[in-house]
Amino acid sequence: MPRKVIDFSALSEIIRHEPFMLHFWESTPEEALNFLRYPRQELAKMGIELPPDCRVETTIENHDWLSEHSKGLSAANGTIICGTGGGNTAKNYYKVSFYAHTHDVIGHYEKKLLHSPDEKERTSK
Repeated sequence: MPRKVIDFSALSEIIRHEPFMLHFWESTPEEALNFLRYPRQELAKMGIELPPDCRVETTIENHDWLSEHSKGLSAANGTIICGTGGGNTAKNYYKVSFYAHTHDVIGHYEKKLLHSPDEKERTSK
């Protein structure tokens, strides 16, 4: 089962009131392959329940890199696949984007945050 499952509605009152869901999780290549085979079942394992009329759309942002670095999604070699998903509620689709990387890039890039972690939103400046 994927790890580091985050529901952004739980973290942000602003997102909580929006008419869509927004999630993040990390998977292994095997877990991502299971997701591609059975998306609804894998989402349900994380607690993301979708109604029957809600379609699932999936994009793999760096598909070629993922295939090369995981032996076609068959190697448990430390490749991390980050999933972000959102939709449903007022939308009849749930859009998933996968991005694969290695552990050594975590914390490697400096990000310019739009607001500090203790603020709820960016204020006008």
